[in-house]
Amino acid sequence: MNKILIIESDFQLAERMCRALTDNETHAFSCGTLEAAAALLENEQYQQIIIDTELPDGDGYDLIYELRIGLYESNDVPIILIVSNDRKPDATELGELGVTDCITKPFSVSVLKAKVWTQFKRGKRNSSFRAISRFEAIGAGSRKSIIGEHIVEIDAYVFDFDHEEYFVAGEMVQLSRLEQCLLRNLVENKGIVLKKRALVDKLRLESGMMHIDESMLAEVVHMLSNKLDARNYIKTVYGIGYLWALAEDKNKSG
Repeated sequence: MNKILIIESDFQLAERMCRALTDNETHAFSCGTLEAAAALLENEQYQQIIIDTELPDGDGYDLIYELRIGLYESNDVPIILIVSNDRKPDATELGELGVTDCITKPFSVSVLKAKVWTQFKRGKRNSSFRAISRFEAIGAGSRKSIIGEHIVEIDAYVFDFDHEEYFVAGEMVQLSRLEQCLLRNLVENKGIVLKKRALVDKLRLESGMMHIDESMLAEVVHMLSNKLDARNYIKTVYGIGYLWALAEDKNKSG
């Protein structure tokens, strides 16, 4: 069952959108504030999100940023932006935001429905291509690839990349898609400094999130290090990039 989250403060409009987008294969949910959206996103994963930029308790752009840096599981899903006509971003701005499409008020719900189904169809067409691209990208340029290793064990860490399960001292840790891509690159290149620019390009290819930049990369590195309690392993080489330290180097400052 596909799940769509609609974040729209106009209750009647939100109800019309939910009715139009709900069928046997898809269920649409709605809320009217950023606070309510955050609560829903913490407890559920959605396949598509529709966000009004003007909400009673803040700016929808703030939530988009939180989604794209991996604060919620629904971090790499299509996002359709609802904006007023005088605030419509151009194609470049949409790309930088990581927004898939945009619609201006007032709009026909049937037009929105067409945009939503277009994204679902596009996702099905691209899924196999992204999988191939991800496979080809992982390990490129590294001295040793971990492709084919179902489980990687490093001290107290157990990383099962095939099943997307990650353990620290026996406790499972939930990682976003972007954090998983970053971790895999770091681990399969243990002891090698991954330059920021090259790592950004690789994460864009593997995750399909083309809006990633060096600033966002730094935040994701910080979040991953905190989640795994891996400050002795994930090192920042200032001005250059990041690495997963080898055993003999992990206690050195960096």
